[in-house]
Amino acid sequence: MVVAWGLMTGLWLFVGGGFAADSWLTLLGGRELLAHGFPHHDALAILSHGRAWVDQQWLAQLFYYGLYKLGGLTLVSRANVLLFASAAGVGLVAARRRGASPSRVLVCALPALLLTARFVRAEVPAQLLFVLLLVLLIAESRRPSRRVVLAFPLVILWGNVHGSAVLGAAMVSLLGIVEVARATQARNRPRATRALTLLFAAWSCLLVTPYGAGVLSYYRATLVHPAFAKYITEWQPPTFPSLWGATFFTAAFFATAIVARRPRSLNGFELGVLAMTLVSALFAVRSAIWFVYAVLVLVPAVLEELWPARRERTRLRAPSRAAFSTVLLGLCLVLLVQPVKNVDAKWPPKAASAVADAARRDPSLRVFANQEYADWLLFREPQLRSRIAFDGRWEILTPSQMAGVVDFLFQSTPEWKRVAHGYRLFVLDPQENADVVKTFSGRHDVSVVYRGERIVVFERRGGSKL
Repeated sequence: MVVAWGLMTGLWLFVGGGFAADSWLTLLGGRELLAHGFPHHDALAILSHGRAWVDQQWLAQLFYYGLYKLGGLTLVSRANVLLFASAAGVGLVAARRRGASPSRVLVCALPALLLTARFVRAEVPAQLLFVLLLVLLIAESRRPSRRVVLAFPLVILWGNVHGSAVLGAAMVSLLGIVEVARATQARNRPRATRALTLLFAAWSCLLVTPYGAGVLSYYRATLVHPAFAKYITEWQPPTFPSLWGATFFTAAFFATAIVARRPRSLNGFELGVLAMTLVSALFAVRSAIWFVYAVLVLVPAVLEELWPARRERTRLRAPSRAAFSTVLLGLCLVLLVQPVKNVDAKWPPKAASAVADAARRDPSLRVFANQEYADWLLFREPQLRSRIAFDGRWEILTPSQMAGVVDFLFQSTPEWKRVAHGYRLFVLDPQENADVVKTFSGRHDVSVVYRGERIVVFERRGGSKL
């Protein structure tokens, strides 16, 4: 398992720990917390200015921003990779302790290997919390003990890190449901009390935040927002041609086939977790990560029963494994201290400076940046606060505002200009927003302030109409 963990960590150091729009939002949120305290109303963007804002992910944002202050983007990136690897490592160890051989564990770990190594975001610490909680609840489902109380602080911590804490509360509640059924059948009153506590108390843990019951508005806005599934790819059902879709459906078919052959190898709670995470992933591609982690922990032992691995002569191979592990972990340590590369290639400082210079020249200038660059600009140039149209906090936009933003960025309808009236500076991606960039490039009243391979900044003359 050391070898497997080392291989995963080495790969993730190359492809994980990158930066995307959510990464800058996370860092920006941490800085806002230190500078202005817990936000209750938006003061960052124009379209949502003054609207109620619950920063549910405040603890993850503070964590990442603290790393940034200590060691810059390099420390943020490397710590992010270690969080990925730690979640996978806990899953690997848990699968081995359930009786699966290393080869069977690695087969079931492949989907997690492909889907977890992404970029810095608040969800990454939540992945470790998910695996820790899952391992704890699995143990409790098989042999109840007092350790089950640890589930509540885990859900409380998760509830201040990422909105997926709803899944954590649901898992604890699921164990309560299973134990209620067992206690009723056995007519065991003390066990029924424990079961009812698990069933209901987990949900109250979500309210243990600086916002109290006010955090419910955040969950309501994100879980049932009518525009998310329409406009945001991560909230849409997975499709097979994509990497995430192909990996998820392959894992789902594989896990279903294995478990269907040995359904009694898993208890009611374990089957319920697999079903719960599978269904949630079918509705939103962003939920696939929880399912592949559940597969990593639960399915290898069942696979071992169906396909027992040939026992290896570990004494003969131990020295070579130890040597290989030492070299691999040494390589990981070397990679950990290497500075992060290619951040400026996608997020060029000259582009941010060009936007900031234009804003300084004209205090009334307002900026319309796409969803990829808005939070990056707000983080890099704090003076743009309250001068950018919108950012990555989609939950505080109304459905009509989201529709207007998407309409402009992709020229979806003849009214595509409507939402951008009054803005003179536009920060766009020439690949993703190709139609708008082409339109602006052909206008005489629009000048190019900065142009790069992945970003272009346009400025429209003040008297001209959009």
